[in-house]
Parts: sequence; structure tokens; C-alpha cells
Amino acid sequence: MTNILITGGTGLLGPYLRKASDLVGRTTVSGRRGGDFSCDLTESAAVRALVAAARPDLVFHCAAMTNVDGCELEPGRAQTVNRDAVRFLADELPEDVVLTYFSTDQVYPDNAGSHNESDTGPVNAYGRTKYEGELAALNRKNSLVLRVNFFGPSLTVGRKSLSDWLVENLRARNAITLFTDSLFSPLHLETLATLSVDAATSGLCGVYNLGCRDGASKSDFAFALADHLGLPTDMARPGLSTTVTSRAHRAKDLRMNIERFEKAMRRPMPTLLEEVARL
Repeated sequence: MTNILITGGTGLLGPYLRKASDLVGRTTVSGRRGGDFSCDLTESAAVRALVAAARPDLVFHCAAMTNVDGCELEPGRAQTVNRDAVRFLADELPEDVVLTYFSTDQVYPDNAGSHNESDTGPVNAYGRTKYEGELAALNRKNSLVLRVNFFGPSLTVGRKSLSDWLVENLRARNAITLFTDSLFSPLHLETLATLSVDAATSGLCGVYNLGCRDGASKSDFAFALADHLGLPTDMARPGLSTTVTSRAHRAKDLRMNIERFEKAMRRPMPTLLEEVARL
């Protein structure tokens, strides 16, 4: 039976990955606190012990510092978590183990999408350190890098996804601004987990965008979500992300071209509305 290890398994993506992984192998999860193995991935000795204990055939590396503003405030810590931990893991894994590294659409530059995999140019510390993590993962033969964005109900106490935040605020009729100039192409967490496991177990390697077919502004996404779930939108107002000056700089158009993944896996990606319908 295939031994599967998920790092950062107590985040948003981890629980969905575990469900999908359990269908194809025996899954264990590591976390800084919690999971089957407790491990500080920023310590090389701890990573060595984790690999020896889990003896994985397949690794999904989800652990990361994902707060964009937090990474900008603490770039050294972001580099340690998002780059160095990947390097330690890549160094310790046997050559035949498949490593899947979850990266981000934030590796792309602040110009018009949709972006191909070669079109990199991160504009903030989060994107830069995740891109450095990609390079660390790709420094070994059997590595798969998936650039992703996602939404869906959180299965982890204390963690909220974008769609969770929207549902909570729309339902409460809180005044919120929905960005019309912030574009992305996310997948539902369940779809993302299933496709990621399929790709890794098929032997896919290299760098791939993994998102929905079309993409939209976060404003259009929110209104589509509200329409699907029957939520009120009277207190939601379209606006521009540039009006929020306290945030770290973010590229506005992060839509991804997913044709390479479609061709490699011989399947079409869903549209954003199809993914919203899964909520």
C-alpha cells in the first residue's frame, strides 16, 4: 500500500487532501501542533526524523506561511517557512518519492492574465518566498509544483476560507467591499484535492497551474456565491483594491492559464460557476 504524507495537514487544504488520499493509500498528517506527527519543518533534524518515521512514497507539502501581509512584515520568517522547509524536505526524501509542492498564483507579476507557467514575477514577500520554495522542490527529479487558489468550507476549527468569510458577512448583512479589480481563478477545495492526488499518483512532474477554466473578479465571484446560496447582498458594494492602502502590494490579475494541466491530465477544468455550484 502507498504511504502518503501530508505536511501542514491541519490547514485549509490538508483535510480535503486526506479524504482524497485515503482512497489511494495509507495517509498520515504532520503539523507544527497536531496531526499524526508533530514536526517543525524549519528544523532539518526534525524533518529527517519525520521522513524516517512516516516512510512516505508520496508527499503533499501544504505547510506554509500564507498570510500575505504577515509575510511582508516578517520576510525572514516567510523565507524560513516557505523556502527553507521545502529545501530540508527535498534533501531528506529518497529519490523515488514523489513530492507535490503547493504554490500560489501570487508568483505572477502585476500585469494582465491569464498567466502561463513561465510568466513569473512576484510582487510581494509571500510570492517571492513561495517561488523560492518551488525552486527548492524542483531541485529533485520527482517533484510536482501546483500553483493554486481555492475556496470552500473550512474543515479546520479556527480557519476560514474566502468563501467562509463571504458567507458569514453576507448572511450578517455586514458592510463589505468586493474588489472589482482583483481577478483570480480558484477551485473548490474538494476539486483541488481530488485533482492533486490524481496528478501525483499519475507520475506528473514539473510546474502546472491548477485552477478553474475562466476566472473572474472577486466581486463577481462573491455575487455568484450569494446568488447560488440565496444570501443578501444589499450591504455589499463593488470597489477597488487600491483603496486599501494598508495591505501588502498584490498583483491584480492572477487568472491562470490551465491548458498545460488539461493537456497533461487529458481532462477539462471546470468553470468558476461550476465550482461555486459545489458550495
